[in-house]
Amino acid sequence: MRWAWISSILAACVMLLTGCWDSKEVQSINFITAIGIDYADNQYTTYAQLIDFSSIAKQEGPTPREGSQIWIGQGTGTTLSMAINNLYETSQQQTLWTHVKAIVLSQNALEGRLEDIFNTLLHSGQLRYTPWIYATEQDMSTLLSPSAILNQSAQTIELFEPMKLYKQHSKYEPVRLHQLLDSLREPASVVLLPSVSTKNQTWHNGEKNPPLIQMDGFYVVSNGKSQGKVSGAEADGTRYVNYDHVYQYPLYVHGNHGSTPDLTLTLHKPKTHIKARKSTDGITFDLFTSVKGTIAEDHGSIRSPHVMEQEASKQMEAQIRTTFAKTKARKVDSFGLVEHLYRHNLDWWKEEVAQQDEPLERIQLGKVEVNVKILNASTYKYGE
Repeated sequence: MRWAWISSILAACVMLLTGCWDSKEVQSINFITAIGIDYADNQYTTYAQLIDFSSIAKQEGPTPREGSQIWIGQGTGTTLSMAINNLYETSQQQTLWTHVKAIVLSQNALEGRLEDIFNTLLHSGQLRYTPWIYATEQDMSTLLSPSAILNQSAQTIELFEPMKLYKQHSKYEPVRLHQLLDSLREPASVVLLPSVSTKNQTWHNGEKNPPLIQMDGFYVVSNGKSQGKVSGAEADGTRYVNYDHVYQYPLYVHGNHGSTPDLTLTLHKPKTHIKARKSTDGITFDLFTSVKGTIAEDHGSIRSPHVMEQEASKQMEAQIRTTFAKTKARKVDSFGLVEHLYRHNLDWWKEEVAQQDEPLERIQLGKVEVNVKILNASTYKYGE
């Protein structure tokens, strides 16, 4: 009976010891939330963003900026591993990479350093394949210390949650790490890596324009290197041809070619069918684009729904041709035509592209047919 009593006590003690006795409080660990990587003068510089999770957890509503203080670490080394280890030397406590939600690469890092960078980052097994990935030409410390509108949590900014805004305004398509890694394994794959900055001239809090994350273009990455950056109107045609998903994006139709548009359409999910044909001059690509649109604003200059669709189709065709001409002149394949040839006409790719120093030299744009279907052309307008 005595031994049974003793055994019960020991069992109870063991049960008490099997809890999280060696666990650490969240404030006792450095959780990296974003990484920035630069390469210059044969040296890597790694930037690590830390956000005070304990302060965020204590807030029931919006988190004041001073309550969710952002710290930026900077480590350097001749290899990326050395730069990361340089961060640890003054980190004060254990640092984990399991919560990284965004990776930002400098322009220099895109020049043939991608395979080396990700071989190192993924070697530890802590980094997942799902962070959003970006490029920038801005100072990395400034970029990783942005503000948030209305003192919201720093974890809700566009850098970490880009799809919410993209579904409302599909300007530059977000990319996850695994999408970039997949392209590195293919000789002709193209990834449109979004560019980010904090050059905010739109929102202010009464006194100043705080630094807010925004996408300002994309880098065309192929064969592990950047072909160049595309932004502004130069990117319009790519949006219709080479984006995976365009949820909604405005098209300002200038029927009379004035400064004020006659019609504003919201475009939904354009799809482009690409057909290649071979000639003595190389490969000619014909593009057939279909898209649905809804009227967001109508100034009444264009009365017929059919004319509206024709004018919109002409403008989209012009944008596609302009984008192709300008990007080809810069030796940038933002339409991914070389990749299309590689995947659908491998023999032609080997004959016309693979052996060329400049793959786009033997590529021309042929037909461009755009079919716009307006869904709400009969919407009631005041005064009719």
